Amino acid sequence: MSENNDQEKSSEIITAKSSVKKTDGGGMKSVGQIETGAIGITDKSAIKKSTQKETVKKSTKEPTVAIYSTKNVVWQGIGKVEKGFNIVKEKDAEKWLTRSHVRTATPEEVAREYGK
Repeated sequence: MSENNDQEKSSEIITAKSSVKKTDGGGMKSVGQIETGAIGITDKSAIKKSTQKETVKKSTKEPTVAIYSTKNVVWQGIGKVEKGFNIVKEKDAEKWLTRSHVRTATPEEVAREYGK
């Protein structure tokens, strides 16, 4: 009797081959973001190639200055400093040094603070 139930259950199973088609580029189709930004059917390999970011190295490095602040302050348009040592751009340091709670930090102080 259990053999009949097994045969009935096995006849109810439907199997089908998956129909994944290869594209010209050899990649598989999937749902993803297309060039316009909308969601649609895309080629996985094409998406990977088109979304890779090119790294651009900054050729000119802006000079920085170490400053010491006695309190946390946010200055809109300039940035923020936290209590202690901060590394800021030289042009921003000129503005921060106009505040009474900020002073320049010597290289010895910075080295002592960070253990070098």
